[in-house]
Amino acid sequence: MIEDALEERGRGCVIHVRVKIGNKRHFPAGYDGWRKRIYLEIDEEPIKGKANRAIVELLSEYFGVKEEDVEIIYGGKSREKGILIKRSKTYILSKLK
Repeated sequence: MIEDALEERGRGCVIHVRVKIGNKRHFPAGYDGWRKRIYLEIDEEPIKGKANRAIVELLSEYFGVKEEDVEIIYGGKSREKGILIKRSKTYILSKLK
C-alpha cells in the first residue's frame, strides 16, 4: 500500500523512495511493498549532487510546490532516501492517486 511509504512530520510529509537511474524522469515508477518505498526514476548520474538536484526538481514539479519546499532529509548519497515535502500527508496522497 503506497500510503506506507509516507510519514507525517511536523513540517510536512516524508516520502520514502528508492532511486533508479534510467533514461527518463518518472515518478511514481512503482512501489516496493517489502521495503515500503516508492520508486523514482531519474536521468542524471549521481555525480556532484546532480541526481539529488534532479530529484528535488522532479518532485517539486509533480506536487506543484516550490523547490524550497522539497528537502532530502536522509540518504543524500544513497539510493534510498527520505524526502520531506512541506505539505500535508492528505495533500501528498491526493496527488499520488
